[in-house]
Amino acid sequence: MNLTTEQMESMIEAMMWFWGNLHQRWRFAAEQEYGLAGTEKIEKTFIGDVGRSHGRGFKKVLNTGKGISGLMEAFRYLPENFVEPFEIVEQSDRHLVVKNPSCTVQKARLKKGREEYPCKDAAILYFTNFAREIDPGIKMTCIICPPDEGNNCTCEWRFEAPE
Repeated sequence: MNLTTEQMESMIEAMMWFWGNLHQRWRFAAEQEYGLAGTEKIEKTFIGDVGRSHGRGFKKVLNTGKGISGLMEAFRYLPENFVEPFEIVEQSDRHLVVKNPSCTVQKARLKKGREEYPCKDAAILYFTNFAREIDPGIKMTCIICPPDEGNNCTCEWRFEAPE
């Protein structure tokens, strides 16, 4: 395969977008078959392993370091970032706060008369395991995420590295 750097970057972006899109389509199909609670239950059985796998793979490919800088380097390539880009709210050597400022997936659900997908528990599993693969000492907390009251189709996460 003889791809130019530009073609390779475009291919990576397309594959990551595909992964994020596939995840959302999976949720929709599962919800049609098993309902919202069933879909959430199924997702929670595997999503932590997916986060762990993504973290391990990105760390190996990117040769990331530990701490917030290593996490940031790997975080840029999360598949969801290609579908729903996260913004950096705060960043220092010891902490990182990221936010999805306007989740189009949640907004589309509301527009279609459906309730928000309660993604908080699954996201905690995913992000916690992803971060621990980069640096086992990193702690992650959810600031706000559906189904939290007043989330306005946003989610926000804080990562803290040990001293």
